[in-house]
Amino acid sequence: MMQLSNADFIANLVPGAQQGYSLYGVLPSITIAQAIIESNWGTSYSANYDKNLFGIKMAGAKSPGMNIVQGSYATDDGGYYRRYQSWGDSMIDHGFFLANNSRYANVIGNTDYRSVANNLQSDGYAGDSATYASSLISTIKANNLTQYDIGSYTGRSIDSTNPGSDVPTTQYSIVSDSTWTSPDILYGRRCRVIVSSSDGQTALDVSDLRVVFSCVKTAAQLQPQFSTIVIYNLSPESENTIIQEGNRVTLEAGYEGSQYGLIFDGDVVQAIRNKEDGTTYTLTLVAADSDRWMSYSQSNFSLVRGQNNRSVIEGLASKATIPTQLGSISDSLSTSQLTRGKVIFGLTRDYIRQIAKSENAAAYIEGGKINFVKASDIPDGEILDLSPDSGLIGVPEQQDYGVTISCLMNPQIKLNSLVHVDNTLVHAQQFDQGQQIYTLDQDGIYRVIQITYMGDTRGNDWYTELETVTQAGAIPAMITNSTQSAQ
Repeated sequence: MMQLSNADFIANLVPGAQQGYSLYGVLPSITIAQAIIESNWGTSYSANYDKNLFGIKMAGAKSPGMNIVQGSYATDDGGYYRRYQSWGDSMIDHGFFLANNSRYANVIGNTDYRSVANNLQSDGYAGDSATYASSLISTIKANNLTQYDIGSYTGRSIDSTNPGSDVPTTQYSIVSDSTWTSPDILYGRRCRVIVSSSDGQTALDVSDLRVVFSCVKTAAQLQPQFSTIVIYNLSPESENTIIQEGNRVTLEAGYEGSQYGLIFDGDVVQAIRNKEDGTTYTLTLVAADSDRWMSYSQSNFSLVRGQNNRSVIEGLASKATIPTQLGSISDSLSTSQLTRGKVIFGLTRDYIRQIAKSENAAAYIEGGKINFVKASDIPDGEILDLSPDSGLIGVPEQQDYGVTISCLMNPQIKLNSLVHVDNTLVHAQQFDQGQQIYTLDQDGIYRVIQITYMGDTRGNDWYTELETVTQAGAIPAMITNSTQSAQ
């Protein structure tokens, strides 16, 4: 996204700020100044990718009538920030946030921007900052933001238990067959593809073009997760910008509502121009999640006596030449302690593999994070039930160790997730003479060890394919160890 001038940025915020004032009573000058400070003039990650100017978290009440979904940026407490359709929605929801929180009651309806700024600071909006109020006031003065303090606040009450209660009744009704309003949405599908430079200063959103993608993730071995993303009919300028400066690609897909989210975020390792015919041009991006970490990360540090494998993993993640984050780490990692000190020196990935093999665990990368899981670990979250009513496509096929399942595009399904399928829906494997007989899981619960996301924003493909194993103690670890030890 090209950075706007300060004047253009403010102009983009004015309508939302004034609408927020009429609904919730927060002065437009204050809301605009807060957006400038908290998003650094719209250049923050959340402002760019999620239209979230204020860093409001996903949890909690939301302004009624808005399509607010989970954003792509995680919070420190394990949650996510919100994603809005526009900066205007972010401005309005910010007003709702303040008006729906009793601690900011002295802000609502107050028409003196200096008083509002000081109240926000004393109410603890910016934590223990002693300069927040003065920053707001100076920003308002420097940009003459009081000129936008027009309109009126109706003072309508807000009932968080009934978010629609502040919406006045109308005489409008739904006209038959008029619910299809946007040609940009194909059966509720949503997709966003952003290609950015390594420093984040240049980013192109190519979501309006035809995009065909295939993303494959596996927990069977420690390797980069690769994706192929084909973008159709870019302008020559955009194509050259991506080839020369496109170092990172972010892909989100799913459907309107909760079944939408990030499915891939990684580095572009190759960009390939092609021409299908005289008028159709394509640019294929081959991207990998954590390829640099796998190929180049080295570790060089010492361990003292008494440390265990979890300490080693934490050191490999934080002290490597290319640090990474920890994802899901098994609580049952060996608690046995080193009887003497040890020196770590070499490729980080090799030590990760050694630990996984010694612990009878699976180590894999997903979303730039290292994960260590065992067959005995129960993943966090709910077990997703897959049926024809919840997106199951076709007939699940039994394989040696589990079941292959196809369903509608669902970014909520991650590696190591548990899914449930009614075994009466599964097509049983035909056994040959001398072959070991495998049975389905008695409870119909299966662990996901490989995910393939297939999508075409102008075609039929929009599904997720899952390779699973039965939720039986030794099977997942057995598959993983046999694969990794051969490398």
